[in-house]
Amino acid sequence: TKHCDVLTGETNYDRQVAILDQELRRDFEDTESLEELYEEELKARSKPGEMLEVKLQECPELLKKDFATLFPAVNVAKSNLSVLTFTQKAIHDMSSRSEDTEEEREKLTEYFVETAKEICRRIRSQGHWADFVDPTSGRPYLGDYTPATFFETDCRYRQFGFTIEDLGCCKVLRHHKWGTHCFVGSIFTNAPLESDVVAEILAEMDLLNHNGA
Repeated sequence: TKHCDVLTGETNYDRQVAILDQELRRDFEDTESLEELYEEELKARSKPGEMLEVKLQECPELLKKDFATLFPAVNVAKSNLSVLTFTQKAIHDMSSRSEDTEEEREKLTEYFVETAKEICRRIRSQGHWADFVDPTSGRPYLGDYTPATFFETDCRYRQFGFTIEDLGCCKVLRHHKWGTHCFVGSIFTNAPLESDVVAEILAEMDLLNHNGA
């Protein structure tokens, strides 16, 4: 089967390393004595296997009714429902607001959307349903419009291994390893966890992440 370049070509790892290189050089360009620190930081933060985490989990029964309003055209409450969380490590603190942070967020969003479209296409081609949440709107990307939303700071993410902190003025999502230096997207499907297409996708994403190519 021929796969889209988004899974087999240039990876987000390559793109993030390039962004990291530019950011760190700009940070240290006026301090030659920090050149060694820059090299160590670049090496530590761009290790293959440290830029992406993909997890597929069965949706808790208590959440199925909630997600039924997000995908009204699909009877998710009475069928299998799994959630694939697609977490990318970010260079910047995603809880902060700056031009650099927003620029990186746009790049991470673009990569997630393109990858999620391909993943959903492959799952659907095997007779299963799949859709993902558009990070910019919080609504299904492929499905019909719905007033229900699922943004990255939604408290339901706690059920999938994330921490949601309420800072009073805003809510912040925290990853167990990367803290607030992360960007998460979600893909939903009724494909069985043990299905061949799901196993193939997870294996490819794992290889992609650890090889960095």
